[in-house]
Amino acid sequence: MERRQLYGGAVAVAGLVLTVAQFAQGIQQLDGYAGTTGVLVFTFETLPFVLIGGALVYVGSWLSTQESYEPDLPRVVGWGAGSTLLFASVAALLLFSQEVTFGGNTLDQAPYVAVNHVTVGSIVGVLVGIYDARSRIRQRELERECDRVEQFARKAAAINNYGRELNRSDSIDQVSSLCLQAMGTLLGLTEFAFVITDGDESEFVDTTVLDVPDDALVGLARDSLDQAQATVVTHESLPAEFDERAGDAISLLVTDHDESAVVLLALTDDASALDEEAVELLEMLVSHAATALDRIFESRLSATTEQPG
Repeated sequence: MERRQLYGGAVAVAGLVLTVAQFAQGIQQLDGYAGTTGVLVFTFETLPFVLIGGALVYVGSWLSTQESYEPDLPRVVGWGAGSTLLFASVAALLLFSQEVTFGGNTLDQAPYVAVNHVTVGSIVGVLVGIYDARSRIRQRELERECDRVEQFARKAAAINNYGRELNRSDSIDQVSSLCLQAMGTLLGLTEFAFVITDGDESEFVDTTVLDVPDDALVGLARDSLDQAQATVVTHESLPAEFDERAGDAISLLVTDHDESAVVLLALTDDASALDEEAVELLEMLVSHAATALDRIFESRLSATTEQPG
């Protein structure tokens, strides 16, 4: 049995016990009343407390289905127990005070007054506990959001640092090495390939992909030549060579020149599937890589042009 079912069931059982007690107490209070008077006594003296007890049953049943409240259920039950004890104490003080002040048979009504106060106290305490739990849930959500934003900011700063290093690179090998290092360190990817292709011939600059033939990776790289530059594209329908893999493949067209294009491939599994923020970081990294590669290609073209005929 899960904890929320245990605590929610306890609250529901307490509400059921109080409902039965209120109903039985209401029947006893009808002694000496008949007809319309009895109906009015039951309606205004008993029925409201029966409904409160029923509300407690409903709240307990509802809590048993709320997974988000599970860490705070002991606090909710604690609030309910504390409030019940407080209201019972107030009832006792009022009864003894009236007995001393007015004399008579005030204590004869003690069971009725006590049950009424306990019923009200229990529902008040549980509702306050739920409000407290909801506030704590919201606080935890805000903390997680802050942590997520801070983590993204740190990774984005790291991507920019990699971008500066990429802009200092003077070879495609260095660009590939920095990209793969960033993908492994910041995004948790372990299988990727950096491919240069002109549509007919292809060359692997770097690859860490296991159990997938090079021809299959080359085919995936060639299929990526028509996609938008520096944009993550997820390939869910993969060739037969990828059948043994549980995840997807992603591709990014880093840069595209007349003589060749550079494509970055990565294979993901269920544990390393990219979320929206990871995709944004990866596209930032590839944008830096594209700038670096454009500079390298332009330098090569200039050097070739300047060579004597």
